[in-house]
Parts: sequence; C-alpha cells; structure tokens
Amino acid sequence: MKIEWSKYLQEIPEYKPMIENQDYINAWQTFLDQQKSTLPSNELIIVAGNMTIQEGNMILEYLLVNQTENPITEVEIGVTLSVLGKPYFQGLLRTNKNCYQELSPKNARLDLIDFGNDRYEDQEITPKNYDLVIHFCREIEYIENETTETTA
Repeated sequence: MKIEWSKYLQEIPEYKPMIENQDYINAWQTFLDQQKSTLPSNELIIVAGNMTIQEGNMILEYLLVNQTENPITEVEIGVTLSVLGKPYFQGLLRTNKNCYQELSPKNARLDLIDFGNDRYEDQEITPKNYDLVIHFCREIEYIENETTETTA
C-alpha cells in the first residue's frame, strides 16, 4: 500500500521538512502494514495520529486509507473529538475542493485537520490523550454552481 501526503501540503514550502521526512512516512507504513489484516474491506478508513496544539491551532495528523475498489478525491467525515477527557468538537468535516489528488484503491493519504484552539496550551498529545470517534467517512463530489437558488 502506497502512502502519500496530500497534494496541497506538498505545494506549501513550510511543510517541506515534514513532507520529505521519510522516517515519518516509514513509521506510518510500518503501522499500516501491521494493521492491514484487521482493516475493514470496501470502506474508507481514518487512522488518527498525533495532535499538535499551538496558539490558535489544534492540528491532527491522520491517514485516509482507501479500501474501496474505486479511486476517490474528496471526502466528508462525521466526527466527535474529545481532548484531555473533555468534549471539544462534534460535526462534519469536508476536504477542500481541488486540494487533493485522486487516491487509488488500496492506497493511503496523509493529511492534517485543524480543529482550531480556544482553550489549550501549546503541546503535542498522542491518541491516548484524545478521543476521535469517526461516525462515517464517505466520498463527496463537488458540483459546480451547487448553491444556485431560484425564486418565484
């Protein structure tokens, strides 16, 4: 299974050290190889990594694994996030239009989610200090002019 960073992150110079860190990708690859036999088939799977809290940002690293038979691009994810034992966010997250390359079947994409931060001090926390519940993850397709309304 091939793991790649999201296209938009590859295009931002500030992320270059992270994107080019082969040890980091290898660690994800090792983890994924160990979990491969337990991953559900024919689903989109989210695997959460570490979370970095810095000033107004709460950034979660995650891996999207495409276990379906079809390539996908954008997704929406229903989540509930608790941090350090306290509820923080519940809702729907969508990837931004035109920021992602196609993700082939049986491959994975590393990405970041910024939940914003209005209550925690700068720190890095591991999955044992937060709880991310994925209610669903599904492909979405953005349609041009989807917000067009008509009035009579």
